[in-house]
Amino acid sequence: MSRHASPVRALALLLALAACQSSPPVTRSLDPSADVVIPYAVSGGGEVRFTVRPRYAVGAPVTFTLDVRAGTQAIRGPLSGRVLASELGSGEQLVRTLGPAGLGGAEVAPSHSAQTTVSWDGKSNKGELVPAQTYTISLDFVVGDQPVRLGSVIEIKPR
Repeated sequence: MSRHASPVRALALLLALAACQSSPPVTRSLDPSADVVIPYAVSGGGEVRFTVRPRYAVGAPVTFTLDVRAGTQAIRGPLSGRVLASELGSGEQLVRTLGPAGLGGAEVAPSHSAQTTVSWDGKSNKGELVPAQTYTISLDFVVGDQPVRLGSVIEIKPR
């Protein structure tokens, strides 16, 4: 056998080395209008991902997507939720309690996935439009037989 590598062997070696290189880091979007994805790992190897907009307009509904992937445990929800306003000095104040309507609840069996849309009309429990401010939406799920609360910050701005 010759000590010199054939061109085919050299090409195969180069391809093998290239395949072992680490992939480039994920590039973050610099677009201020790009959706924001917030992943939450849950028991049993599952995941719930919120995909929200960076800001919503006063008077418009707040809608966002949930991607639910169950691992070894079923995931139900969102079953209920609440909207909290971030108030300087007084902490968070309850603005709205969310029931099943508008939450698009899903029942995801182990090893399955589902996507659902959550919608909040942008109103308080009194039926009034909420002002421009930063809010927290927290949603209640059941993973296996354990309650789990997950959420996202939502920014509402003037149009």
